[in-house]
Amino acid sequence: MARRSTGSRPIPLTKRPDLPSSQIQPGLRVPPGAIRVGIFAFIAASLVGFGALFLITQDLRGSLEGFRQFDLRWALPCLVLASLDWVGGGLRLWLLVLPLKFSVAFKRCVPIAGATAALASLTPSGTGGGPAQLYGLVRGGASLGRALAANFASVTVNLMFLSLAGLGAWYFGAASGLQGVELPVGGISAAALFEWSALAFGVIASLVLLFGLSPRWPRAVVLKLFGRTPRVRKALRFLQELHGSIIIYARRGKRYVLLAVLSDVIPFGARFAMGYAVLRGFGVEAPFWNVFMLHALLHFLLYFMPTPGGSGVAEILAPALMSPFLPSHLLVAYTAVWRFFLTYLTVLAGGAVLFRWLQADHRRLATADASLGGGEATPDRMT
Repeated sequence: MARRSTGSRPIPLTKRPDLPSSQIQPGLRVPPGAIRVGIFAFIAASLVGFGALFLITQDLRGSLEGFRQFDLRWALPCLVLASLDWVGGGLRLWLLVLPLKFSVAFKRCVPIAGATAALASLTPSGTGGGPAQLYGLVRGGASLGRALAANFASVTVNLMFLSLAGLGAWYFGAASGLQGVELPVGGISAAALFEWSALAFGVIASLVLLFGLSPRWPRAVVLKLFGRTPRVRKALRFLQELHGSIIIYARRGKRYVLLAVLSDVIPFGARFAMGYAVLRGFGVEAPFWNVFMLHALLHFLLYFMPTPGGSGVAEILAPALMSPFLPSHLLVAYTAVWRFFLTYLTVLAGGAVLFRWLQADHRRLATADASLGGGEATPDRMT
């Protein structure tokens, strides 16, 4: 009999009254306690980042007054771009589940994408995004194996898109538009940093695909170098699951993977364009392409940051990249508004979706326990 989940204990999907037994997935959990820790770490790191930014600008009063310059009419375009991040992520996920022979409606994939982005922002290097997506897909009726395949495919598609976009932009001379833009830290050229980050992303994506396509020799090398420690076994299990996902899509989903890569233009394009919309909200005129590419660079740099959602780091990097276009008294206000529309809204809205799911499943577990204790309970429909 499934145990009741109380307090901060994980809520398992071991008893789903509204799913057939073939789709009951033992052991899949999203721990609320870990989410609370992530929220605390996210807020703490963000406050540290803004505190450091205030110290750098050394103009607390001017920075606070800078918020008054934001034209609220630009909040609507920013909200549209924020929603496109969810819609584009949902479209990518919907395309990736189609060849796996289970049905999850597009309108259900959109909130799954939002919850995935929220939990990714609350965990180091976005590691919570995968469990949140698995949780959402299993709630939608997927088996755990198929949900894992879609999850690994989603990670691979994101890496492929970012590496192709970065290398393509580099090849067609996008970095030349950043010539003359230097960061205030060490006089680093933005163009050179963009080129190196695009190249690094291309190398990382190539290695992931190479290891996923042929995991045997990387496995032998890893075991030879590091032995069979628990951490190594976990990494090798990830490699094997990635390989299985690639095989599935290579056999019956190549066109869906291609469409998913193309669909990433929507969420990532919205993220890169958000900085320009916020800049215009402050009445600042700047070349769109330059700002767009600088925010692409910023996303490259934040993608693997160890802090939740890049918090603490983003609050320093964003004003550093935007300093050529903004007066110093607007750097704090710009960064706060940009982070609000890009990340904070997603954390709030996606987190609300995730907690609603957790509460609903907690009620179902209680109903299932009660029905096993005496009498049949009529389960409510899945929200």
